[in-house]
Amino acid sequence: MLEVTETRLRLSIWRPATLDRTYLHAQDDGSGSDRYSLLDETSLLEQIYSWDSGLHDLFGSCNVEVIDLIQDRLLRPFSQHEPPAKRGVRCFRHALSDLLGDSKVRAGTLWSDCPETVPTGSGELNLRANAALGVLRHFRWVAGIYADVPDASVLLR
Repeated sequence: MLEVTETRLRLSIWRPATLDRTYLHAQDDGSGSDRYSLLDETSLLEQIYSWDSGLHDLFGSCNVEVIDLIQDRLLRPFSQHEPPAKRGVRCFRHALSDLLGDSKVRAGTLWSDCPETVPTGSGELNLRANAALGVLRHFRWVAGIYADVPDASVLLR
């Protein structure tokens, strides 16, 4: 199970690198000497977007079932252990839409008071927040921005 109190969530979007010149790649051939070859630029990626939650407890207001759904639908499929071809931005966007449309997710995330209030004519109003839904909606927005970037992939860690 995910330790939500120690979670530092990082989202990054990657695309195939565009190199401005040809590069040599050194590989150890096992005999102690290096073998040089032209670098296959299709194996290189460059980061085009990054977001880091810091040490905030984004999913602390979620019940265990929702945390398990987020792990199964987002954290595992878009982890560094999966190849970039399986972590496409469109797949990420689809997974987020499924999560946000799931009644278990909407019911299993809680709203909490914000530390600040907004002055009104007769007093102050606390604008409540739902950190988990806010982050998922932010991710869906980011996925929409990068959905048409050719071969873009998502990494969540």
